[in-house]
Order: sequence, then C-alpha cells, then structure tokens
Amino acid sequence: MTKPGAWWSSSSQRRQVIVYALARLLSLVFQYLPLQVSYRLVTWLADLVYLTWTQKKRNMWDNMAHVLGPGASWKQVNRLAKQSLHNYFKYLVDFLRFPVLTQEEIQRLVKITGWENFDKALEAGRGIIFISLHMGNWDFAAAAMALRNYKMNVVVDSLKPPKLDAFVVGARTRMGMKVIPLEKAARQVFQALRQNEALALLIDRPLTESGVIVRFFNGFTRVPSVAARLALRTGARVIPAGLIRLPDNSFQAIVGQHIHFQPTGDLKGDIQAFTQRIMNFLEEIVRQHPDQWYMFRRMWLPTPPAEGADEEEPVMEAPLPTLSPDTGP
Repeated sequence: MTKPGAWWSSSSQRRQVIVYALARLLSLVFQYLPLQVSYRLVTWLADLVYLTWTQKKRNMWDNMAHVLGPGASWKQVNRLAKQSLHNYFKYLVDFLRFPVLTQEEIQRLVKITGWENFDKALEAGRGIIFISLHMGNWDFAAAAMALRNYKMNVVVDSLKPPKLDAFVVGARTRMGMKVIPLEKAARQVFQALRQNEALALLIDRPLTESGVIVRFFNGFTRVPSVAARLALRTGARVIPAGLIRLPDNSFQAIVGQHIHFQPTGDLKGDIQAFTQRIMNFLEEIVRQHPDQWYMFRRMWLPTPPAEGADEEEPVMEAPLPTLSPDTGP
C-alpha cells in the first residue's frame, strides 16, 4: 500500500502536476484575453526566458550560426534566436487557444498553396507521409488538412499525469486529427497508410545514437530516419511541407511535391540517401524562414562523423512534439 504523501515525494510527479495546472490556467487566460494582448504578453515572457535560459540559448546561438553561415555576426545570430523564441511562445498561445477556435477561424487564418501536390500523391493509393519541422504552427497545418476532409494521423508521446495527456489529445482531436500514442504506433501507422491516409511527422529532433547522419546546412546532424523507412517499406508518398506565420499572425501553408526516390536495393544506403533528400527540401524552408524554426537542442554534431556511424533503429522513433518539457523542440 502506498504511504500517505508518497505520491508527492517524487519531483517528477510534482513537475507533472505543475505543468498540467499551468497549461489549464494559461488556456483559460488566453481564451479570454484578446489575441494581440496574449501575443504581447508572451513576447515579454519569452524575453525574460531568453535572459535566464542559459544552456538553451547557447544551443539556439549555435543552431542559428549554422543556418546563417560563417559570415553572420553575433548580433544577427542573437536577433534571430530571440525572434525564434518569440514565435515559439506565440505558437504555445495558439495551441492553448485550440478549445475555443472554430473551423471558420482556422480556415480564415490558414492560407494554402500546393494542395494539388497532396491530391496527386493520394492517387497512388499508398498513403502520405507529411514531413515538416518544428516551425510555424504544425497543429494548425494538421487542422487545416482535417477541415478539408483529409484523414490526418499524428504520433505523440503519452504524457503524465493522464489529465495532461487527455487535455493535449483532446485539443488535437477537436481539430480533426487522429492521435496515435507512440506505444501503439507501429500497428496503427501501417494501418493508416494502407488505408491511404496521411501521417504527420516532424523529423528535426537531433539524436545522439540512433537515426541517420545527414548533411544539413554547413554541417552534419543525426536525425530520425522513420519517414524514409516507412516510405521504403510501404510505398507511401513523402511530401515536405511547412506552415509559416505571416506578419499579421495568419499562416501560409506550403505543400511541396512528393519526393521521388528510386531504391537501389541497399536498404541502409537507401535510408540514408532518402533521408538526406528529405532534409535538403526542409533546409530550403528553414533558409527562407529561419526565425520560424524552433530548435532549442544543439542540432549539429561537434565533429564530422566517422564512416559507418549510422545505427539501426526501430521504425517509429520520432513522435510529434507535445507540451511536455521533455519532448518538445
């Protein structure tokens, strides 16, 4: 029998309760505050976090220095890192306002180009793997697809406590997404693709051991290879995309053509080459909108990789981010 008070003895459990309470409180605040007031409030909060978030700030500096290239000044790198954090906090406002958003508001906020690429990919009948990065507003992108009657599946970590998980899953489900828990992903992901549905994945979370090493901007990084593995195994079409915040806080969706790839029969080589091709497309989106990319982990490897450094990994190792502080960008 659990001793009285033992539940509170775990610092991890206390953090879970605090995160849940904070999420519910902020959701109520942002639902009733005017949107522009909420954005100004969190921009101020982001500046405060930026001053105190020492290690994450160093990571952002390193990442933005790679994006801007060797000719960038520290002032440019610092400005871009701060703008990225501003936009990420605005994303959190948008997410916490999901319970009060209407379908009409989503349709008004999201401008879409390239849907013909999506429809053409569906004609193959093998399903679609929708690939993006931690940028813009990925939840609005999935919601916009659901409102056009596309079946959108997202893979997420299950959160603790269960109340926080129900809150986050409920917000996404209300916008028309089918949420797949990571622990059940293998079966449901293949089922979704067999039914010619869409699967959304963010693949820019840097890994330390598993994954595949690719060149990204002017360096090397190790990223999940789940998209390439699934596509090679199922024949699903891979489509790169992004949803970019515009100056008026509406969004522009960019839907690329599906990435053509001809397998050679060398599975390990094909996975690496396919993932590299995916990252090449996504690199261009970051290059055009660097302040929209949210990556607070150090993205690039400190030294060039040794030959044959890639490791085997399970098919599903890259969940979409949630509000959990341990699974975000």
